[in-house]
Amino acid sequence: MEGIMKQSDIDKIRQFDRFYTNVLKLTDKYHLHTHYTLLEARILLEINAGTNTANQLLTLLKLDKGYLSRVLKKLENDKLISKEVDPNDLRIKKLILTNDGHAALNVINSRADSQIEGLFANVPSEDINNIIKSMEEIQNKLKE
Repeated sequence: MEGIMKQSDIDKIRQFDRFYTNVLKLTDKYHLHTHYTLLEARILLEINAGTNTANQLLTLLKLDKGYLSRVLKKLENDKLISKEVDPNDLRIKKLILTNDGHAALNVINSRADSQIEGLFANVPSEDINNIIKSMEEIQNKLKE
């Protein structure tokens, strides 16, 4: 990709980012009226999806190692995750959701689904499909 973006385009993208952040309440101290931050919720989601080592989380979420370590320790102290030694490689500790972790993630997912349903409740299906296509296009372009 060549060229420099116009400042007006940059401003529009940044304005949308602020709008989106506010609509989804991403700057709230606790995500979706739970006891967990957005990052804690995301980590639970990623562990459940199969990202099961701290190094994998570091790569995926691009976090500082010390920061991730503190968040994982909090989740472990809250009994949402546990660590188990990988039987195939004793140097690796796998991150596993506990029963409490699964319960917390179920609440988070349910509330996230309800939030999206509420936001789009009055949007016609055709418009929702167009929005989803636009979101997919944005994701694809930013992956390039």
